[in-house]
Amino acid sequence: MFLHIGENIAIQKKDIVTIIDKKTVDNSKDNRLFIETMIKSGLLRNKNEKDIKTYIITCDRKVDRKNRAYAQNYALYTSNISSTTLSNRKEINI
Repeated sequence: MFLHIGENIAIQKKDIVTIIDKKTVDNSKDNRLFIETMIKSGLLRNKNEKDIKTYIITCDRKVDRKNRAYAQNYALYTSNISSTTLSNRKEINI
C-alpha cells in the first residue's frame, strides 16, 4: 500500500521508518542535527521548503542475492500535511 504525502508524492507504507513533526525537530538539537545531516548528504527527495509540517524518513531494503547482502537506501521527504494526519492515513488499510 502507498501513503500520499502531498504534492503528488506517494511512498510505500512498508518503507516508512518514522514520521516526525517539524516542531519536534525544531525543539530538539539532536533531531535538528540529524535532519540537517540527511539533507546535506543528499537524501532529501522532494524540494518542498515552504510550509513544512512533517518529515518522513524511509528505508528501502534490497537484497543482493549474488553477494547475499542487504542494501539499505534511506530517504527524507517533507510534507505540508500534519504528522497526525499522515499517521492516521498510514494505519488505515484501503
